[in-house]
Amino acid sequence: MSRLRNLTPVLATLMLAGPVLHSADLATIGDTKLRIYGFLQIYGYEFFNAFQTPGSEASSLFYQDPANGGSSTILNTSNQPDKNFQFGIAPSRFGLASTTPSASLGDIHTKIEFDLNGSNDHLRLANIQIGGWTAGKAWSLWNDMDAGANTVDWAGPIGSACFDTPRMLLLMYVAKLDKNNSLGISLEQNSGYSDGTTFTSASPTTTGDAKIPTLVVAYTYADTWGHLALRGLAQDYGVYVPYAPATAGGVYSVNPKSGAITASAPTAATPEYRFSSMESAGMLSGDVKFGKDDLVFSLYYGNALGQYGTGFQAVLIDATSNEAIYPYKNVGWLAGYTHNWTDKVRSNVVLSGVNYSSNDSIPTTTGAGASDIKTAYSGFLNTFVKLSKNCEVGMEYVYESARAFGTNQAVSQDGSPDNSNIARKLEVEMHVDF
Repeated sequence: MSRLRNLTPVLATLMLAGPVLHSADLATIGDTKLRIYGFLQIYGYEFFNAFQTPGSEASSLFYQDPANGGSSTILNTSNQPDKNFQFGIAPSRFGLASTTPSASLGDIHTKIEFDLNGSNDHLRLANIQIGGWTAGKAWSLWNDMDAGANTVDWAGPIGSACFDTPRMLLLMYVAKLDKNNSLGISLEQNSGYSDGTTFTSASPTTTGDAKIPTLVVAYTYADTWGHLALRGLAQDYGVYVPYAPATAGGVYSVNPKSGAITASAPTAATPEYRFSSMESAGMLSGDVKFGKDDLVFSLYYGNALGQYGTGFQAVLIDATSNEAIYPYKNVGWLAGYTHNWTDKVRSNVVLSGVNYSSNDSIPTTTGAGASDIKTAYSGFLNTFVKLSKNCEVGMEYVYESARAFGTNQAVSQDGSPDNSNIARKLEVEMHVDF
């Protein structure tokens, strides 16, 4: 009861704020129609067994580094405060869209969008759409937006491809084959291994060296009962080791007592070199409608998904001796069910998980650290109430757990080993579209 009492003032504040916001009008300049759009999302949450820095907007156990999409290091919840309350405005967004008719190309659409995730504003979308073509920064074709879970938590379920849904610089074409079938192909920005998802034991210093874009292909069959989609991706992990010139003259040292001089040989030059590895993955996703209710699901499997998965455990780079790239196998799954009680009230239950398996050939001295996430699960139970056409309030209970590669990496308060980390959260939000 005390937990609900702490969130009651938040709910009252959000309900008073809702009617103040109004929809923006559509303007026309010449032949171009302009539209300002977006939403404001205000929330308050109380975290149990986890502490988040105020203002970090890190609303998940798996988001200890929100500026870079998460951290692979597990949170030791055994030494965290038992409660932590915060307000937030993530992921409120503001965008400007335009539509210009064209006799030869059809309508030309543009979009530019910012959000308020984290302590800094972020450019999320900026693209041009002509027919089935999209160019610029847009939602990755890897995402099945129609199979995403309906949660209050902005990070979403771990193990879902929509966890911190990636927006990529890309060139994409989606063809509508008939009323039920569509096929898409996308060339997307490859960040090499510099996207914060990689373990590296490289010496000398290495640089991500992705020479080709990531390829994503998607096939979708949709009907009145829902849809089914198959996706595949191939991404290149490239490594560049720069040239290191020889150190001339060697290094001399003097013994302060004896005065003896010791000289070391000059350092040999290290030539530049490159090596790479092509990794792939696949995903099955979709939804099935039961009257007004909806069941969504997804399952992905493959090597080194990196930012296309959860953003953790992608590859290990070993440039010291083996000049090798070792991928981690990623398996992620999601199942969610939406029940509409009325036209204005709906509830969701969502379960998800992710598992990482290290390659047997990875050297034991350069493998995953004892505190790096091996398996993780999340569960959500929520209810949304629509107050008006563009305004709704949601309340949610979240359960998250993670287990590390190592053993005995955490110690409970009684001093016993504890390799399982669990955090829970109550969150209430108001979401207003404009």
